[in-house]
Amino acid sequence: MVTGAAGGIGAALALGAVREGATVMCVDRDGDGAKRTAEDLSTRGFKAMGIGCDLTDLTAVERALAEAIGFMGTVDTVFSNAGGTRVPETGRLEANPRVNFLEVEPQRWRQIVDDNLTSAFNVGLVFAREMAARNGGAMVFTTSQLSQIVRPGLSAYVTAKGAVHQLVKAMAVDLARHSVRVNALAPGPTRVPVSEAFYTTPEMLAETRREVPLGRMADPTEMVGAAMFLASNEASFIVGATIVVDGGYTII
Repeated sequence: MVTGAAGGIGAALALGAVREGATVMCVDRDGDGAKRTAEDLSTRGFKAMGIGCDLTDLTAVERALAEAIGFMGTVDTVFSNAGGTRVPETGRLEANPRVNFLEVEPQRWRQIVDDNLTSAFNVGLVFAREMAARNGGAMVFTTSQLSQIVRPGLSAYVTAKGAVHQLVKAMAVDLARHSVRVNALAPGPTRVPVSEAFYTTPEMLAETRREVPLGRMADPTEMVGAAMFLASNEASFIVGATIVVDGGYTII
């Protein structure tokens, strides 16, 4: 199962998973987007299904599990990728989420924490319980390079992603005895459609060249290899780890 699968990294992970031979359930708050991803995979000859789900609602996540089992029979791997920041009025992901801490509205704080941390907790709890009952499975959570460092104007987002980073470690410790491996992928600046206009301004291009040693943003497909490795048997002795895929962003 892949959450946040309507586009960007999530859609890339879904394609990577089916290429590895998996049947994939694509899940997103944007149900139409999740279905489009699944339809694209199906037209390529892969087995996939898309559904809409508000992952901040535990009951909705439980329904998603039931649908996933009904479609696939079992859920062996979860890529918990949903997150980001949304425009409150439209619910769509926003291109520029930077707001000075002194101007953060409590409602906005709760929304960002729910979209990133609560959603990860709900997915982790519901699917880990099912995996633990079967004594096996792998979960890969998408955090961010900003789970480990901070940048101005992103207090709510970096707090939520930092908490997911710790959640992954806590889950890994408790679930290892059930043969459920939990790890994380921490992407750096990644070019996705929703933020394309913002990140291609002269100012942001200059910032990218300055802060990313490779001098560019990542393509979503560049996250796939690390994620598939963490989910695979080749990573059978890896738990509670985070692979940072950020072009060197966090080392300078």
